[in-house]
Amino acid sequence: MRWLTFFLCAAVVLTAQSALAPRFELLGVRPDWLLVVVVFFALYARATEAAIGAWIIGFCADLMTIERLGLLAFSYALAALFVTWIRDYLFCHRPTTQFVVTLIACLGIRTAWFAYRYALYDAAGSVLLDFAAQVVMVSIYTAVWAPPIDKLLWAMSRRFGIPRPRYTHAGITRMACAGV
Repeated sequence: MRWLTFFLCAAVVLTAQSALAPRFELLGVRPDWLLVVVVFFALYARATEAAIGAWIIGFCADLMTIERLGLLAFSYALAALFVTWIRDYLFCHRPTTQFVVTLIACLGIRTAWFAYRYALYDAAGSVLLDFAAQVVMVSIYTAVWAPPIDKLLWAMSRRFGIPRPRYTHAGITRMACAGV
């Protein structure tokens, strides 16, 4: 992976997450574009580079929040490792795959964060309603953003140094994952 290009992409996504995501709020739910980028790199980049990149994005996000330092970095790195673990069994270039993988990763991360918050703090309202709003709705809304962002990032994949399939004339780019 070309790390300078990755850092520029991370800076743009971190800025968009903090400045633009509130403008795209829908029913009180904001998309997690950082996770979409983490899933993209986990689907297509080398496994170690994807995990390191996810940790870097999470650490930078940690610096922008008031949560405990390392919580986002650890959870994004775990999500990247999970996606790299299952990506060989997926048709990564399909929008449905990108949607489902992002949905599952977001559900896992948001459920862990939800349990962490409720373990530390008292519940103010209904736990089920909070779970539906903070976990399920955010996960679905984030997953909806995955295919278009993935398409945009895939168009720039050569700049990131992400390996592409050699036999594109046979249609393999649409059938299997590129990262090994």
